[in-house]
Amino acid sequence: MTTIKSYVPILRWRTAEMSAFERLYPQDREAITPFIEFIMPPPKTDKDNRKKIVEDSKSKFLRQLPDVGKRLVKYCGKNSMFLDVHLLDGDIRVSAFESILSSASAVDLFSIPVVHIIPVVGTDADMATREVAVKYAKIGDRGLCIRIDNSHFKDEGLAKHIENFIKSHALDIKKVDILVDLQIVDKSITAESVIEKFSHIPSINDYRSFILSGGAFPKDLSELQKFESHQIDRNDWKLWQEIINSGKLKRNPIFSDYTIQHPIFYGYVLGANTSASVRYTNDEKWEILRGEALNYVKKNGEKGPGYKQYLAHAREIIKQTFYKKADYSFGDSEINRIAEPKNEKTGNPQMWLNIGINHHLTLVARQTSSLHEKRAKHS
Repeated sequence: MTTIKSYVPILRWRTAEMSAFERLYPQDREAITPFIEFIMPPPKTDKDNRKKIVEDSKSKFLRQLPDVGKRLVKYCGKNSMFLDVHLLDGDIRVSAFESILSSASAVDLFSIPVVHIIPVVGTDADMATREVAVKYAKIGDRGLCIRIDNSHFKDEGLAKHIENFIKSHALDIKKVDILVDLQIVDKSITAESVIEKFSHIPSINDYRSFILSGGAFPKDLSELQKFESHQIDRNDWKLWQEIINSGKLKRNPIFSDYTIQHPIFYGYVLGANTSASVRYTNDEKWEILRGEALNYVKKNGEKGPGYKQYLAHAREIIKQTFYKKADYSFGDSEINRIAEPKNEKTGNPQMWLNIGINHHLTLVARQTSSLHEKRAKHS
């Protein structure tokens, strides 16, 4: 039987995000069902000219595709996981979906316990994508997930579309998950407005799981002052708490977010001059240490502090009351290691994203597990 855990983070198919999940402590990993969004990878560029492409994004993705099944097991172990391909290029989406699910099924044959990979399909997905999802949904009890984006609620026929999809494909509603993705969550979104949206989903209490997702992390940190510390409200987390504490729902949704990433994926900017900034999740806020562009050069030709800013960030974080200490997570142990006085290895943007996501996953897994246990005791 497939059980959806108390936290469903949306992770994009990138090394920093997937290895952040892989490096979770076992008790935290067991509290999570990851939702994996496959995206087109950045093109391969010339090492001496980052704006010169030597392998395009599609060729790179197709070259890596045969190994995806093994990599899924490497990153996620025996965890059940959701698999979404809607961000892949349209001309390879269906074949890639089929390839990933079939390769994962082949790996399943040698897995004890079996790894359950749950295909995801949007309410606006094309027929070919739906057929692939349904085909694999009926293998074992994996089922499938229907993803409803915020814009889909404008469709007055949404409820009928969902009902017809389940009925026409002879799906067992008890093996269907519903994920509502609000995408960008800011203070203008109220608990009441979200609860009203839920009323448009038919038989919402009968699905295997009911998940609410969204993200409050900004697109970038350009509006934050350099060389200063900042706080950003975790509005996605606060909204979910308001909803489950409202007492207006017979069934509360499972929490889902985009960790410390913006909910909209805009692709890659070749040769981008990334800032040396650190994102650290606190109980209700994100703590941001905003740095300067790594390759910044002053008008007089003098180079900026570059990667050494990461050393200063790490040493500053471990002095703060919000720091959870080295044994809290892999990410926190890395911060402590980098902060050591004799250390000169700074890490890079990918490594610091990995650190931040691993810490975030750990913290939210424990937050949601704790709330779930408290509610179970009082039910």
